[in-house]
Amino acid sequence: MTILTAIGEELHSNKILEVGYDLAEAYDEQLLVLHVIPKEDFNDHKAALKGTPASDSFTISREEQSAAEIAHQAVYESIDEYDPDRIETQGRVGDPTDKILAEVENTDPRYLVIGGKGRSPVGKAIFGSTAQNVLLNASCPVVLTSKQG
Repeated sequence: MTILTAIGEELHSNKILEVGYDLAEAYDEQLLVLHVIPKEDFNDHKAALKGTPASDSFTISREEQSAAEIAHQAVYESIDEYDPDRIETQGRVGDPTDKILAEVENTDPRYLVIGGKGRSPVGKAIFGSTAQNVLLNASCPVVLTSKQG
């Protein structure tokens, strides 16, 4: 089994990663850190590169590699001491809720660790959120943490 930790755009997701790593150590599991780049962001990046030499090499596969590199950098910046053999990073492009839930189905983690944005219950009910949708639909136990360190 693994501990799946999904992080957002912010590189200051230290609390989420610390909790995920602590769980991985406690259960002697691998930590899989997932970063999802929304499809709209990918399309914006691709449009911004249109007509440049870089546009030909800008693919979903390359953007997923970039997302995995962002996850790796977040681990490096967030966890003081860690065993690199215990951690794997992955990137995906698409709807964050869908990609996180798909990863849950693919890996069957012991726990999924995600962060909340600290909105009020009314704000979440009106606007929805990735965290709320994942909490309601994940097929494994979910640990919700604050994004603040």
